[in-house]
Amino acid sequence: MMKLQNISTKWILVVVATLVAVAQSGCTPVVHNPNIVHFGVGETVAHTTKQQFISIATDLAWSITIDYVAPEGEGNWCSLNRTEGSGNANVMMTFGENTLAEERVATLHFTFYNEVQSFTFTQRSAQSTSEPADLSGWMELPTFEADGNHIYFSPHMLPSTGNRQRSFSVLYDTDNYLPLWVAYPLCKGNMYGSGNRVNDWGILDPNIPADKQLYMKYSYNGSYDRGHMLPSASRLGSNDDNRQTFYPTNMTPQLGGLNQKKWATIEGQVRDWAEGCDTLYVVTGAVMQTVGGGESVKYTYCKSDSSKSVAIPNYYYKALLQLQIRGGVKSYQAIALWVPHTPASGAATMDDAITIDRLEELTGYDFFPNLDPSTEASVESTIDNRFWGL
Repeated sequence: MMKLQNISTKWILVVVATLVAVAQSGCTPVVHNPNIVHFGVGETVAHTTKQQFISIATDLAWSITIDYVAPEGEGNWCSLNRTEGSGNANVMMTFGENTLAEERVATLHFTFYNEVQSFTFTQRSAQSTSEPADLSGWMELPTFEADGNHIYFSPHMLPSTGNRQRSFSVLYDTDNYLPLWVAYPLCKGNMYGSGNRVNDWGILDPNIPADKQLYMKYSYNGSYDRGHMLPSASRLGSNDDNRQTFYPTNMTPQLGGLNQKKWATIEGQVRDWAEGCDTLYVVTGAVMQTVGGGESVKYTYCKSDSSKSVAIPNYYYKALLQLQIRGGVKSYQAIALWVPHTPASGAATMDDAITIDRLEELTGYDFFPNLDPSTEASVESTIDNRFWGL
Protein backbone atom coordinates (compact mmCIF):
# COMPACT_ATOMS: atom_id res chain seq x y z
CA MET A 1 0.00 0.00 0.00
CA MET A 2 2.86 2.34 0.89
CA LYS A 3 4.50 1.64 -2.46
CA LEU A 4 1.35 2.56 -4.35
CA GLN A 5 1.08 5.83 -2.46
CA ASN A 6 4.68 6.70 -3.36
CA ILE A 7 4.07 5.97 -7.03
CA SER A 8 0.91 8.11 -7.01
CA THR A 9 2.69 10.97 -5.28
CA LYS A 10 5.56 10.89 -7.78
CA TRP A 11 3.13 10.79 -10.71
CA ILE A 12 1.20 13.80 -9.32
CA LEU A 13 4.45 15.74 -8.86
CA VAL A 14 5.52 15.00 -12.43
CA VAL A 15 2.14 16.12 -13.80
CA VAL A 16 2.19 19.32 -11.75
CA ALA A 17 5.77 20.12 -12.80
CA THR A 18 4.88 19.52 -16.44
CA LEU A 19 1.80 21.74 -16.24
CA VAL A 20 3.83 24.50 -14.59
CA ALA A 21 6.51 24.23 -17.27
CA VAL A 22 3.91 24.35 -20.05
CA ALA A 23 2.15 27.28 -18.44
CA GLN A 24 5.40 29.16 -18.01
CA SER A 25 6.53 28.49 -21.58
CA GLY A 26 3.18 29.67 -22.86
CA CYS A 27 3.44 32.93 -20.95
CA THR A 28 7.05 33.79 -21.81
CA PRO A 29 7.16 36.20 -24.76
CA VAL A 30 9.70 35.77 -27.53
CA VAL A 31 12.21 38.61 -27.23
CA HIS A 32 13.82 39.87 -30.45
CA ASN A 33 16.84 42.09 -30.78
CA PRO A 34 16.19 45.61 -32.13
CA ASN A 35 15.98 45.87 -35.89
CA ILE A 36 18.62 48.34 -37.11
CA VAL A 37 19.06 49.77 -40.61
CA HIS A 38 22.24 51.70 -41.40
CA PHE A 39 23.11 53.45 -44.68
CA GLY A 40 26.86 53.16 -45.30
CA VAL A 41 27.35 56.61 -46.84
CA GLY A 42 24.14 58.17 -45.58
CA GLU A 43 20.48 58.80 -46.32
CA THR A 44 21.62 61.85 -48.31
CA VAL A 45 24.60 61.48 -50.64
CA ALA A 46 26.53 63.61 -53.11
CA HIS A 47 25.65 63.62 -56.80
CA THR A 48 28.98 61.86 -57.53
CA THR A 49 28.31 58.93 -55.18
CA LYS A 50 27.28 55.87 -57.19
CA GLN A 51 26.52 53.12 -54.69
CA GLN A 52 26.48 52.26 -51.00
CA PHE A 53 25.79 49.41 -48.63
CA ILE A 54 22.74 49.23 -46.42
CA SER A 55 23.56 47.15 -43.33
CA ILE A 56 20.65 45.34 -41.68
CA ALA A 57 20.95 43.99 -38.13
CA THR A 58 18.06 41.73 -37.14
CA ASP A 59 17.22 38.20 -36.06
CA LEU A 60 14.00 38.21 -38.13
CA ALA A 61 13.06 37.74 -41.76
CA TRP A 62 13.01 41.05 -43.64
CA SER A 63 11.99 42.54 -46.98
CA ILE A 64 12.46 45.87 -48.77
CA THR A 65 10.25 47.81 -51.16
CA ILE A 66 11.00 51.13 -52.84
CA ASP A 67 8.74 54.04 -53.77
CA TYR A 68 10.53 56.09 -56.41
CA VAL A 69 10.27 59.82 -56.88
CA ALA A 70 12.02 60.03 -60.22
CA PRO A 71 12.78 63.00 -62.43
CA GLU A 72 11.28 62.74 -65.88
CA GLY A 73 12.87 59.94 -67.87
CA GLU A 74 14.69 58.44 -64.87
CA GLY A 75 12.25 55.64 -64.02
CA ASN A 76 13.36 53.31 -61.23
CA TRP A 77 16.71 55.01 -60.83
CA CYS A 78 18.13 52.99 -57.93
CA SER A 79 18.30 49.23 -57.46
CA LEU A 80 19.10 46.68 -54.74
CA ASN A 81 21.02 43.46 -55.21
CA ARG A 82 18.53 41.71 -52.90
CA THR A 83 15.13 42.65 -51.48
CA GLU A 84 14.50 39.96 -48.88
CA GLY A 85 16.33 37.69 -46.50
CA SER A 86 16.64 36.57 -42.90
CA GLY A 87 19.02 37.75 -40.18
CA ASN A 88 21.94 40.18 -40.51
CA ALA A 89 22.67 41.21 -44.07
CA ASN A 90 24.33 43.78 -46.29
CA VAL A 91 22.41 45.05 -49.28
CA MET A 92 24.13 46.85 -52.13
CA MET A 93 22.24 49.92 -53.32
CA THR A 94 23.28 51.11 -56.78
CA PHE A 95 22.14 54.39 -58.33
CA GLY A 96 24.98 55.86 -60.40
CA GLU A 97 26.05 59.48 -60.60
CA ASN A 98 23.28 62.09 -60.78
CA THR A 99 24.06 64.39 -63.70
CA LEU A 100 20.68 66.13 -63.53
CA ALA A 101 19.84 69.60 -62.25
CA GLU A 102 17.37 68.16 -59.70
CA GLU A 103 17.64 65.76 -56.80
CA ARG A 104 16.65 62.11 -57.01
CA VAL A 105 14.53 60.81 -54.13
CA ALA A 106 13.31 57.37 -53.11
CA THR A 107 11.57 56.01 -50.02
CA LEU A 108 12.76 52.61 -48.81
CA HIS A 109 10.44 50.52 -46.62
CA PHE A 110 12.03 47.78 -44.48
CA THR A 111 9.59 45.22 -43.09
CA PHE A 112 10.52 43.03 -40.09
CA TYR A 113 7.55 40.78 -39.30
CA ASN A 114 5.03 43.38 -38.07
CA GLU A 115 7.43 46.36 -37.91
CA VAL A 116 8.03 48.71 -40.83
CA GLN A 117 10.85 51.26 -40.94
CA SER A 118 10.82 53.82 -43.75
CA PHE A 119 13.71 56.01 -44.90
CA THR A 120 13.84 58.78 -47.47
CA PHE A 121 16.98 58.48 -49.57
CA THR A 122 18.16 61.56 -51.46
CA GLN A 123 20.91 61.96 -54.03
CA ARG A 124 21.92 65.58 -54.52
CA SER A 125 21.69 67.21 -57.94
CA ALA A 126 24.70 68.04 -60.08
CA GLN A 127 24.11 71.71 -59.30
CA SER A 128 23.80 71.29 -55.53
CA THR A 129 25.85 73.66 -53.38
CA SER A 130 25.36 71.62 -50.20
CA GLU A 131 27.12 68.35 -50.94
CA PRO A 132 27.65 66.04 -47.93
CA ALA A 133 31.26 66.29 -46.77
CA ASP A 134 31.87 62.60 -46.03
CA LEU A 135 31.83 60.55 -49.21
CA SER A 136 33.82 57.64 -47.82
CA GLY A 137 31.28 54.81 -48.03
CA TRP A 138 33.11 51.52 -48.50
CA MET A 139 36.25 53.07 -49.88
CA GLU A 140 37.87 49.82 -51.03
CA LEU A 141 35.13 48.85 -53.49
CA PRO A 142 35.78 49.26 -57.22
CA THR A 143 32.83 49.93 -59.50
CA PHE A 144 31.40 46.65 -60.73
CA GLU A 145 28.44 44.87 -62.26
CA ALA A 146 27.04 41.65 -60.80
CA ASP A 147 24.26 39.94 -62.71
CA GLY A 148 23.38 37.17 -60.24
CA ASN A 149 23.82 34.68 -63.05
CA HIS A 150 27.54 34.11 -63.44
CA ILE A 151 29.06 37.16 -61.70
CA TYR A 152 28.11 37.34 -58.04
CA PHE A 153 28.86 40.01 -55.46
CA SER A 154 29.37 38.67 -51.93
CA PRO A 155 30.04 41.01 -48.95
CA HIS A 156 31.06 39.64 -45.54
CA MET A 157 31.02 41.24 -42.10
CA LEU A 158 33.39 40.55 -39.17
CA PRO A 159 31.87 38.06 -36.71
CA SER A 160 34.19 39.40 -33.98
CA THR A 161 32.32 42.74 -34.15
CA GLY A 162 28.87 41.18 -34.02
CA ASN A 163 28.70 41.57 -37.82
CA ARG A 164 28.72 45.36 -37.44
CA GLN A 165 31.99 46.04 -39.28
CA ARG A 166 32.89 44.87 -42.76
CA SER A 167 35.51 42.23 -43.41
CA PHE A 168 35.75 41.79 -47.18
CA SER A 169 33.78 41.75 -50.42
CA VAL A 170 34.16 39.39 -53.38
CA LEU A 171 33.30 39.66 -57.05
CA TYR A 172 33.06 36.00 -58.03
CA ASP A 173 32.97 34.47 -61.51
CA THR A 174 30.99 31.21 -61.56
CA ASP A 175 31.92 30.49 -65.18
CA ASN A 176 35.58 30.22 -64.19
CA TYR A 177 35.16 29.39 -60.48
CA LEU A 178 37.40 32.08 -59.08
CA PRO A 179 37.19 35.58 -57.58
CA LEU A 180 37.89 38.42 -59.99
CA TRP A 181 38.76 40.59 -57.00
CA VAL A 182 38.53 40.66 -53.23
CA ALA A 183 38.33 44.09 -51.57
CA TYR A 184 38.86 44.83 -47.89
CA PRO A 185 39.99 47.42 -45.34
CA LEU A 186 43.06 46.54 -43.28
CA CYS A 187 44.16 47.92 -39.90
CA LYS A 188 45.80 46.60 -36.75
CA GLY A 189 42.54 45.40 -35.25
CA ASN A 190 42.04 42.97 -38.14
CA MET A 191 45.47 41.39 -37.81
CA TYR A 192 45.75 40.89 -34.05
CA GLY A 193 43.30 39.23 -31.71
CA SER A 194 42.25 35.88 -30.32
CA GLY A 195 42.08 34.17 -33.72
CA ASN A 196 44.30 31.54 -35.28
CA ARG A 197 44.57 30.03 -38.74
CA VAL A 198 41.72 27.49 -38.75
CA ASN A 199 42.49 25.65 -42.04
CA ASP A 200 38.78 24.98 -42.52
CA TRP A 201 38.99 24.18 -46.23
CA GLY A 202 35.66 22.39 -46.59
CA ILE A 203 33.26 25.32 -46.07
CA LEU A 204 31.27 27.37 -48.60
CA ASP A 205 30.44 31.04 -49.03
CA PRO A 206 26.89 31.39 -47.64
CA ASN A 207 26.07 34.27 -50.01
CA ILE A 208 26.50 32.30 -53.24
CA PRO A 209 24.65 29.14 -54.38
CA ALA A 210 26.58 26.03 -53.34
CA ASP A 211 26.48 24.46 -56.81
CA LYS A 212 28.34 27.48 -58.21
CA GLN A 213 31.30 27.03 -55.86
CA LEU A 214 34.10 24.51 -55.43
CA TYR A 215 34.41 22.11 -52.54
CA MET A 216 37.98 22.94 -51.53
CA LYS A 217 38.72 20.18 -49.02
CA TYR A 218 41.47 19.18 -51.42
CA SER A 219 43.61 21.44 -53.54
CA TYR A 220 43.77 21.99 -57.30
CA ASN A 221 45.28 19.56 -59.74
CA GLY A 222 48.87 20.35 -60.67
CA SER A 223 51.40 22.58 -58.92
CA TYR A 224 48.76 25.00 -57.67
CA ASP A 225 48.08 26.04 -54.10
CA ARG A 226 44.72 27.18 -52.79
CA GLY A 227 45.88 30.79 -52.91
CA HIS A 228 44.08 33.23 -50.62
CA MET A 229 43.19 36.61 -52.08
CA LEU A 230 42.52 37.98 -48.59
CA PRO A 231 45.32 36.35 -46.56
CA SER A 232 44.45 34.29 -43.52
CA ALA A 233 47.01 36.28 -41.50
CA SER A 234 45.10 39.50 -42.22
CA ARG A 235 42.01 38.28 -40.34
CA LEU A 236 43.03 37.07 -36.89
CA GLY A 237 40.53 39.02 -34.78
CA SER A 238 38.81 35.72 -34.00
CA ASN A 239 38.62 32.18 -35.36
CA ASP A 240 35.30 33.02 -37.00
CA ASP A 241 36.91 36.02 -38.74
CA ASN A 242 39.67 33.76 -39.98
CA ARG A 243 37.29 31.02 -41.10
CA GLN A 244 35.71 33.34 -43.67
CA THR A 245 39.05 33.59 -45.51
CA PHE A 246 38.73 29.88 -46.29
CA TYR A 247 35.62 30.32 -48.42
CA PRO A 248 36.33 28.98 -51.93
CA THR A 249 35.26 32.37 -53.27
CA ASN A 250 38.49 33.73 -51.72
CA MET A 251 40.72 31.19 -53.54
CA THR A 252 42.47 30.95 -56.89
CA PRO A 253 44.80 28.28 -58.27
CA GLN A 254 48.18 29.92 -57.59
CA LEU A 255 51.55 28.34 -58.30
CA GLY A 256 53.24 27.26 -55.09
CA GLY A 257 56.44 28.86 -56.38
CA LEU A 258 54.69 32.25 -56.25
CA ASN A 259 52.17 31.77 -53.41
CA GLN A 260 54.70 30.54 -50.87
CA LYS A 261 57.47 32.95 -51.90
CA LYS A 262 57.09 36.38 -53.48
CA TRP A 263 53.33 36.61 -53.02
CA ALA A 264 53.62 35.70 -49.33
CA THR A 265 56.31 38.37 -48.94
CA ILE A 266 54.09 40.96 -50.61
CA GLU A 267 51.25 40.06 -48.25
CA GLY A 268 53.59 40.74 -45.36
CA GLN A 269 54.59 44.08 -46.88
CA VAL A 270 50.93 45.03 -47.15
CA ARG A 271 50.37 44.25 -43.47
CA ASP A 272 53.43 46.37 -42.57
CA TRP A 273 52.00 49.29 -44.57
CA ALA A 274 48.66 48.87 -42.78
CA GLU A 275 50.39 49.18 -39.41
CA GLY A 276 51.86 52.52 -40.47
CA CYS A 277 48.60 54.27 -41.37
CA ASP A 278 45.05 54.64 -40.10
CA THR A 279 43.52 52.32 -42.69
CA LEU A 280 44.86 50.62 -45.79
CA TYR A 281 42.20 49.86 -48.42
CA VAL A 282 43.14 46.82 -50.48
CA VAL A 283 41.83 45.28 -53.68
CA THR A 284 43.48 41.98 -54.63
CA GLY A 285 42.68 40.84 -58.15
CA ALA A 286 43.20 37.90 -60.48
CA VAL A 287 43.46 38.68 -64.20
CA MET A 288 43.00 36.13 -66.94
CA GLN A 289 43.20 38.64 -69.81
CA THR A 290 44.09 42.32 -69.81
CA VAL A 291 41.82 44.81 -71.56
CA GLY A 292 42.38 44.33 -75.29
CA GLY A 293 44.88 41.56 -74.60
CA GLY A 294 44.98 38.19 -76.28
CA GLU A 295 46.51 36.13 -73.49
CA SER A 296 45.66 32.45 -73.65
CA VAL A 297 43.90 31.08 -70.58
CA LYS A 298 44.69 27.67 -69.16
CA TYR A 299 42.47 25.66 -66.82
CA THR A 300 42.79 23.19 -64.00
CA TYR A 301 40.28 21.60 -61.66
CA CYS A 302 39.71 20.99 -57.98
CA LYS A 303 40.68 17.46 -56.97
CA SER A 304 37.35 16.96 -55.23
CA ASP A 305 35.36 17.87 -58.38
CA SER A 306 37.02 17.40 -61.76
CA SER A 307 33.83 18.37 -63.62
CA LYS A 308 34.38 22.11 -62.95
CA SER A 309 37.12 23.79 -64.98
CA VAL A 310 38.90 26.50 -63.03
CA ALA A 311 40.65 29.31 -64.90
CA ILE A 312 44.30 29.97 -64.02
CA PRO A 313 45.08 33.68 -63.73
CA ASN A 314 47.86 35.11 -65.87
CA TYR A 315 48.45 38.01 -63.48
CA TYR A 316 47.73 39.14 -59.94
CA TYR A 317 47.55 42.66 -58.59
CA LYS A 318 47.06 44.65 -55.43
CA ALA A 319 45.51 48.12 -55.54
CA LEU A 320 46.38 49.95 -52.32
CA LEU A 321 44.99 53.19 -50.90
CA GLN A 322 46.58 54.48 -47.71
CA LEU A 323 44.57 56.77 -45.40
CA GLN A 324 46.31 58.99 -42.87
CA ILE A 325 44.38 61.26 -40.46
CA ARG A 326 46.36 64.05 -38.82
CA GLY A 327 44.62 66.78 -36.86
CA GLY A 328 41.30 65.64 -38.25
CA VAL A 329 42.53 66.06 -41.83
CA LYS A 330 42.47 63.07 -44.18
CA SER A 331 45.21 62.45 -46.73
CA TYR A 332 45.62 59.60 -49.20
CA GLN A 333 48.40 57.87 -51.12
CA ALA A 334 47.94 55.06 -53.66
CA ILE A 335 49.98 52.44 -55.47
CA ALA A 336 49.35 49.25 -57.42
CA LEU A 337 51.51 46.13 -57.61
CA TRP A 338 51.33 44.04 -60.79
CA VAL A 339 52.68 40.47 -60.57
CA PRO A 340 52.82 37.94 -63.43
CA HIS A 341 51.70 34.46 -62.43
CA THR A 342 55.10 32.80 -62.53
CA PRO A 343 57.37 31.43 -59.79
CA ALA A 344 59.21 34.30 -58.11
CA SER A 345 60.78 35.22 -54.80
CA GLY A 346 61.81 38.36 -52.97
CA ALA A 347 59.94 41.48 -51.94
CA ALA A 348 57.99 43.85 -54.18
CA THR A 349 60.11 46.62 -55.68
CA MET A 350 59.40 49.65 -57.84
CA ASP A 351 59.73 47.31 -60.83
CA ASP A 352 56.43 45.77 -59.72
CA ALA A 353 54.75 49.13 -59.06
CA ILE A 354 52.32 50.88 -61.40
CA THR A 355 49.88 53.74 -60.88
CA ILE A 356 46.22 53.08 -60.17
CA ASP A 357 45.43 54.78 -63.47
CA ARG A 358 47.58 52.22 -65.30
CA LEU A 359 45.94 49.37 -63.38
CA GLU A 360 42.54 50.67 -64.48
CA GLU A 361 43.72 50.57 -68.10
CA LEU A 362 44.87 46.96 -67.70
CA THR A 363 41.78 45.66 -65.88
CA GLY A 364 38.88 47.90 -66.91
CA TYR A 365 37.87 48.57 -63.29
CA ASP A 366 37.46 51.98 -61.66
CA PHE A 367 39.28 51.73 -58.34
CA PHE A 368 38.45 53.80 -55.26
CA PRO A 369 35.55 55.68 -56.92
CA ASN A 370 34.31 56.98 -53.55
CA LEU A 371 37.31 59.30 -53.27
CA ASP A 372 36.60 62.96 -53.85
CA PRO A 373 37.18 63.43 -57.62
CA SER A 374 40.04 65.92 -57.21
CA THR A 375 41.79 63.65 -54.69
CA GLU A 376 41.18 60.60 -56.87
CA ALA A 377 42.77 62.27 -59.90
CA SER A 378 45.95 63.20 -58.06
CA VAL A 379 46.61 60.04 -56.03
CA GLU A 380 45.77 57.62 -58.84
CA SER A 381 48.10 59.21 -61.38
CA THR A 382 51.29 59.24 -59.29
CA ILE A 383 53.31 57.13 -56.87
CA ASP A 384 55.05 58.81 -53.96
CA ASN A 385 57.54 56.17 -52.86
CA ARG A 386 58.25 58.02 -49.61
CA PHE A 387 55.07 56.38 -48.31
CA TRP A 388 55.88 52.88 -49.59
CA GLY A 389 59.65 52.51 -49.32
CA LEU A 390 60.10 50.13 -52.24
